[in-house]
Amino acid sequence: MKKLLMGAFFLIIAISLFSAVESANAEKIHFSLQGNGSFMDSPPRWSGDIIGGEFNGGTFWVEFDDSNWPDDDPGTPENERWDYIFSTYFTYDNTAGAECWDGTLPDKSLGDMDAYWRFYTAANDTIGGTVASFRIIIGDTNADGILQDSEYELKSISGILVSWINFSGGCYESLCGWGSFSGELNMVDELTWEEMLYVPSATDPTGHLTLSDSGCNTDAEESSWGAVKSIYRD
Repeated sequence: MKKLLMGAFFLIIAISLFSAVESANAEKIHFSLQGNGSFMDSPPRWSGDIIGGEFNGGTFWVEFDDSNWPDDDPGTPENERWDYIFSTYFTYDNTAGAECWDGTLPDKSLGDMDAYWRFYTAANDTIGGTVASFRIIIGDTNADGILQDSEYELKSISGILVSWINFSGGCYESLCGWGSFSGELNMVDELTWEEMLYVPSATDPTGHLTLSDSGCNTDAEESSWGAVKSIYRD
């Protein structure tokens, strides 16, 4: 019940913050992404092209902190890195008809450092900041509670991006805000665990950011967003 109440409180505050940003001469950015990366890399980093929206023709990257993660030992049949990620961040949802493994990172309670992102326009303007959450859903297609390779290969993702002025530049250097996305994270090379991050689509971009020049802080300063996250974690 406490988690439900705190979740509702978090949602109400987040909506209020979003409304405040929207009312203060907000600029909306829509985006679609396609790029590759791997949890086996250190640090894990996905990079590629912005394939739709106002930044079409630009590039992006998303990078996670793996300082607490083990490396895979090629001399063993197991993948120690993935075993750690799976056991640490994922929980099983046994809802009938929607069975899945649900994971979100980074997790500050585990000592994870911030994850970061950048968008670069073709004109070299920059928007960037921290990844407040990156959620991965792995469907349990046969509902047996055992993760199979074919299930891991096709995953759905969603996330929240926070933009800070100290990570932005060019015509966006004084803007901050936040946004969200959803898409897919699919295996493209089983040997290297390379995966494609895809946020649809080139013709109908579904990711969005809402930016404003009002009330902007750097990521190191106290902010309403940071206060909300702290309350929610408690």
